[in-house]
Amino acid sequence: MIVLGALLNGIEALLGALIGLAFKSHVSNNLGDFLLKGQGLCVVLVAVQGMAAKGGNIVVVTLAVALGGVIGWMLEIDGAVHRLGDWVQTRLDEVLPTGGQLGSFSLGFVNATLFCCTGAMAIVGSLASGLSLDHSTLIAKGIIDLVVCIPMAASMGVGVPFVAMSLFVYEGLLSLGASLIAPLLTEAVIAEMSVTGSLLLLAVGTNLLGITQLKVADFLPACFLPIVLVPLVNLLPLV
Repeated sequence: MIVLGALLNGIEALLGALIGLAFKSHVSNNLGDFLLKGQGLCVVLVAVQGMAAKGGNIVVVTLAVALGGVIGWMLEIDGAVHRLGDWVQTRLDEVLPTGGQLGSFSLGFVNATLFCCTGAMAIVGSLASGLSLDHSTLIAKGIIDLVVCIPMAASMGVGVPFVAMSLFVYEGLLSLGASLIAPLLTEAVIAEMSVTGSLLLLAVGTNLLGITQLKVADFLPACFLPIVLVPLVNLLPLV
């Protein structure tokens, strides 16, 4: 089953989010902000480890981020994700008028989705599932997601558990896609995709720390451009 890894990863993240949501009522705004900054530090660490593990061709990564940012900006991916979160928030407020006690759906959903769906492990694990039915990386990543989603849900609220759906769809599509375009996914391409994803994860971390306010979702297409860019750059003798 190609999407088994994505399914298990989503279940693990959901479990962590539900545990964190159970403690939401005991977390004050100040404590929630403090926990959020702590998670920002952890996300930065994971991102740096992901970038250091594979190296990366600066030309490919730079082009991928530039072109991917233009594509994402034109498609308004970040705006679409936030609008989805706001729409669900409105529906939840109509059904469960809790006065905001469960937190902002959009805040939790967007940040949890960006953390769990970007980065080297999400990309490499999904590709491994699709290419060789090796789900071990996604299962191991799920443990990290479980741990991280506990304080995320406790501080950001009801939107975090819905990251399970994002994970299943995103990683599942990656796995299925990998099985269809296997010849294009060389070791060099996967390495550049991993580094680019980790770079975006770094942006997620700095956003959580309040250092930046980057629209990270608009850069998501950059993760997949190395499939095209690596062969093109390899044709240049000086790169």
